[in-house]
Amino acid sequence: MKTTFSHILDLTVRFAETDLMGVVHHASYIVWFEAGRVAWMDAAGTPYAQISNEGYNFAVTDVQCRYRTAIRFGDPVQVITRLVSLRSRQVEFSYEVVNSATGVLCATGSTSHICVDNSGAMTRIPAWVVEELTGSVRNAG
Repeated sequence: MKTTFSHILDLTVRFAETDLMGVVHHASYIVWFEAGRVAWMDAAGTPYAQISNEGYNFAVTDVQCRYRTAIRFGDPVQVITRLVSLRSRQVEFSYEVVNSATGVLCATGSTSHICVDNSGAMTRIPAWVVEELTGSVRNAG
């Protein structure tokens, strides 16, 4: 599945997201990926809260992040999120983190997820979720 549908989440780097050097701590990017993913799903018409309330969750099975250049406290950033792959039990997203003030690409990454039920058992992604997500991809083109 290849899609051009992306969602841009605008953030401003908070002091708590930086280290002693005033640079964004590497763990903050993973939190931003999650925020971008949740915002993408909201924009696609499938709020993650709704999926969770129905008894399903997307457990993270892999996280990748490539840091390219530093971001500092107070910098405006955009987290650009795209759906890369959707299979019966798995979903993958990609991310770009851009400094909004300079336009510089600061980091890229991806996350892979497996659908689980409330007991933590792997399960198929519900058909209504697949339909909503693939519908958003179709409507993006």
